[in-house]
Amino acid sequence: MNKILITGGSGMVGNCLKKYFPNAYIPTSKELDLTNSEQVKNYFYNNKFDYVIHLAAHVGSLHDNIKNRTLYFDENILMNTLVTKYAYKSGVKNFLGILSTCIYPNNINNYPIKETQLHNGPPHPDLLSYAYAKRSHAVQLLAYKETYNINYNYLIPCNLFGIVSEKHKNRSHFVNDLIFKIINSKNNNLDYITLFGDGTPLRQFMYAEDFAKIIYEYINKKLNISFNVAPDNNMSIEQLAKVAIKTCNQDMLIKYDNSKPNGQYRKDVDTSLFKKHIDFSFTPLSEGIKAVYNEYK
Repeated sequence: MNKILITGGSGMVGNCLKKYFPNAYIPTSKELDLTNSEQVKNYFYNNKFDYVIHLAAHVGSLHDNIKNRTLYFDENILMNTLVTKYAYKSGVKNFLGILSTCIYPNNINNYPIKETQLHNGPPHPDLLSYAYAKRSHAVQLLAYKETYNINYNYLIPCNLFGIVSEKHKNRSHFVNDLIFKIINSKNNNLDYITLFGDGTPLRQFMYAEDFAKIIYEYINKKLNISFNVAPDNNMSIEQLAKVAIKTCNQDMLIKYDNSKPNGQYRKDVDTSLFKKHIDFSFTPLSEGIKAVYNEYK
């Protein structure tokens, strides 16, 4: 395998992947606008890649998703469609798309959620635009795989956290945002943090460094299958906040803003397929949180 393209190289997982694929092509958004058809087409035809790892996405927090629904749909639909289309047309035989567990139905009768349950209902309304854009990519990749008999697959990771670039800080996912809140409260001599909702929703959380290693193993093993990726933990927002506060060596109260939404109550996923193909030991949650906290404090 000679030439690998990684999109979204400035993101949490992309930054971690660079050490595993030091010779990969990792264009910046200034070098390649993934929503521009001509630019994407020319880039693929000029470079002739063997493998595409498509991480690029317009991602953000729950409140940012609610505020910018059209942006989350348009940007992600365009990127996914163009990158997949021109990857195939330029001769790329191997493609790995990175999705999200928010693509799963909001109302599920049995947990954890299996890959086969993807189309058993609509996603949570608060994330509908982003979730449907990402779910559509699963449909697109399967269509290419079955129509042309090529290695076009996707991974569905749970909530991620890790080191983010400066431009992503204002749109951080929950764990990163939680760490920023703890640091901000400490710096302002406050004895509390305030979180959205009531703290009851359940989530699985994975350190971005772990997911990068899993992507590397997936490609190294030459796998040709799509599956969920998550550790076994499934904690409430309140439980996680308490772990984070303790890990950051702080003594703070947790307050809740009940005027803000909880989001999806639970979306823990079945990882039987993942465990069948990759043997992996996840970084303990507190260890990952500590690493991020030490980077930003």
